[in-house]
Formats: sequence, structure tokens, C-alpha cells
Amino acid sequence: MTRNEFLNRLGELLACLPADQVKETQEFYAEAIADRMEDGMTEAEAVAAMGTPGEVAEATLDELPAVPRAIARTKRKSTALLWALAIVGSPVWIPLLLAFVAVAAAVYICIWVLALCVWIVAAAFGGAGLVGLLFAVDGIIIGHVPYVLASMGMGFASIGVALLTGAGAWTASKQIARLSALWAKKAVSPFWKDRGNKSRMGAEAAPLTA
Repeated sequence: MTRNEFLNRLGELLACLPADQVKETQEFYAEAIADRMEDGMTEAEAVAAMGTPGEVAEATLDELPAVPRAIARTKRKSTALLWALAIVGSPVWIPLLLAFVAVAAAVYICIWVLALCVWIVAAAFGGAGLVGLLFAVDGIIIGHVPYVLASMGMGFASIGVALLTGAGAWTASKQIARLSALWAKKAVSPFWKDRGNKSRMGAEAAPLTA
């Protein structure tokens, strides 16, 4: 089998996937074949090292996340069957999807509201500290030393608490943002997979040349 025959057959078997994904897969294996030919293999040997188009197509589908993989395999059998399953199952999967989105959004909002509350507390202590320092200035003007000392003490103490609370709020906000990104990645993992998987798949294909 020639390289073009291999790639054309692979494209036919992966017609259930989006066109850009099919093209990307074909380009990946075209480059893999070219690399092996540069290493001294004949075209037929390089193509054979990839496996059959059917095996490569199955491996490509296996690399997909769970939901796209199930859709692609169903679409390979029948597009009409895919639509039928989507319509018949809609009373089940649509409410579940909406419930999942609602719960996730509620939890996400609550976490950020808590972080916002910490920031508000920090701002309140900071404002109280500035007011205390202003009162200290008034005490200096009227010449009331105990009042000045008390006001300055309260002002600096409040500012100190504000700085500590603000630092905690900043750290908490960064952690929440990091966890939010991680959670979002986990949430979409059944539907989307990292591009890095393609490079891992290429690394796994290397032993075929041995």
C-alpha cells in the first residue's frame, strides 16, 4: 500500500470526525511515514509500520474523550441512528446537563462570593485604620496626647489586620482561580482532550519501526 492509499483510506474511515481533525490526523501520519522513509525504509515498509488504516482509525477514535468517541462510533454506523438516540434520550440527558451546569455555577459563584467577602473585610479594616490615623491628626491639633496615642494605635492595628487579611484574600483568590481552571479542565474532559495527546500517540508509534 502506498502512502496516498493509506492516507485516503484513513480519511474514509475517520469521516465520522470533523474535517479539520481528519486532516490533522492524516498530516500526522504522513509526516510519520516520511520520517521513516528518511531513515531508510521503503514507502511500503514505512506504511506497513503504521499498521493497517483500520487499526490506525480505531486507535485515533480510542484517543478521543468519552463523549466524542461515543458520538463518532455511532455516527460511523449511522447518522440517522445518532439523531434518533439524541432525540429519544433528550428527556434524560438535557435535564441532567442543565442540573450539572446549574450546580457547578452555584458552587463556583459561592466560592468567589466568599473570596469577595474576605476582600471586603480587608477593605473595611483598611478604612478603619485610615480613619484612626485621621483621628490621631485631630488629637495632635487639639493637643490631646492620650487620644493621639489611642487613635494611632487603633489605626496602625487596623491597617496591619487589613494587610494580613488582604494577603490571605490574595492567596485564596489565586488558589480559587487555579482550582477553577483545574475543575473546568476536568469538567470538559469527557468532551475535549489536550492536543498533547497527539504527540504522545506519536511517541507510542515509534516502536513500530523496531
